[in-house]
Amino acid sequence: MDWIKARRRLRSNVGVDWLPTRIWETIDNSERLYIACSGGADSVFLTLFFSTEELRDRLTVLHFNHRLRGEESDEDEFFVQELCSSLGLAFLSDSWERSDGGGPISEELARDARMGFFAKTIGKHIVDSLILTGHHADDVAETLLMRLSRGSGLQGICAPREFSQGIAGLCFARPLLKLRREEIVKGLSDAKATWREDNSNQTDQFFRNRLRKNVIPAWEEAAERTVSGGASMSRELLEEDWIALEQFFELKWGEIEIKEGVIDWERLAKEPRAIQRRALSRLVSGGSNAPLASQAMEGVLESIRCCKSFKVSIEHGRWIVGSSGEKVWISKIGKNVDWKSQAVPEGVAVYFPGGGKLLVQEVEIDGEMLDKVRSGDFSHENDVYLSLKAKQRLFVEVRIWKQGDAYQPMGSDSVVKLKKLFIDRKIPREERRTNPIITATDGEILWVPGLPPSKNYQLSEIATRALQLTYEK
Repeated sequence: MDWIKARRRLRSNVGVDWLPTRIWETIDNSERLYIACSGGADSVFLTLFFSTEELRDRLTVLHFNHRLRGEESDEDEFFVQELCSSLGLAFLSDSWERSDGGGPISEELARDARMGFFAKTIGKHIVDSLILTGHHADDVAETLLMRLSRGSGLQGICAPREFSQGIAGLCFARPLLKLRREEIVKGLSDAKATWREDNSNQTDQFFRNRLRKNVIPAWEEAAERTVSGGASMSRELLEEDWIALEQFFELKWGEIEIKEGVIDWERLAKEPRAIQRRALSRLVSGGSNAPLASQAMEGVLESIRCCKSFKVSIEHGRWIVGSSGEKVWISKIGKNVDWKSQAVPEGVAVYFPGGGKLLVQEVEIDGEMLDKVRSGDFSHENDVYLSLKAKQRLFVEVRIWKQGDAYQPMGSDSVVKLKKLFIDRKIPREERRTNPIITATDGEILWVPGLPPSKNYQLSEIATRALQLTYEK
């Protein structure tokens, strides 16, 4: 394949009118440029278009081999290497050495591994480097639906943006956001260029694939038009609003924060909820990278609205605390401090003053996993799976043991007092006072680490989802 001629034909055919001026100016002013190239149509288009004489000396192509498709993955890497060799471009690659024991793959895991490769490769030059990726207009529509289904806020649903910053300060630019995939493919075809097709994109393994195959076509049929253009326009408008709101918050932050990380409750309560949310996030992130989970954030915001005191775990030894009508601050709580009932947000680790942490997350389970759970393959010491009961959400709270506590554990024909279960299991007396008691919001005991979970929440034979509780000490 003559890649030099293909590049010349591509640039001649597609022109430059589609490329935003701010993207081109940023690329032109960057000291070091990188292109993330998988070998697919979008990243090959990107590589051909920007492999010009002016940019070639400061351009490096990065390829990460996820090793998910056997020989096909290796062939992708070889294809990109040959492309770069023909164009005279620097090429760097790496492969995924998984440390998770070969468990199920998610898009998030694969992306994190790829980002780690980028950060390691660019290293100390991150500050003056720019990575170009091949996200296009169709990706915008898919990402919008994915984020909406997860309840994302303004920042989330205006992704992918033309510019963004990732882990370790990595800076990304996405020049192709105004082009649809069919335009990219046509550009390559007219230039007589080839690319690699990832057959896993045709499966239903990933959420994005299912949207692309099933949902987007139905959406377009109902709308009687291509939706990527409208989604791209909405993304741009939402980004404008997000930037404006961020700038407004920066002006407000100086007024809201009083001193030494303490916020005046009354002043915060007067602000719009969007400003309150940003102020709490800024307060939480001030001493840590640990975010406040969405459910915990909503609980704190509601407490502020109702003028109720609150205390929510952020990470080990750190809590966000509100004293009704007075102040909001970050507290470091020692191990000997007692604690009362606390809500446990889904998807975040809650740390206890007495030691230990609890993670609550909703999971999908297949037939094999269901058989393992129902047959008792999992120890009750650290992990349990609870029924969500007809797809209803199960909100969880945690507290310490109190006299009279009782529930019906799996394997028992009747309700049993915790004190008896502690004695039977030879749980030391000193541990009983720090062992977390995990309950539903109505107070019903769901599980006590070291004991079987509640019989009332045993998974049925047709369960496909469960609430997983993981306790570590």
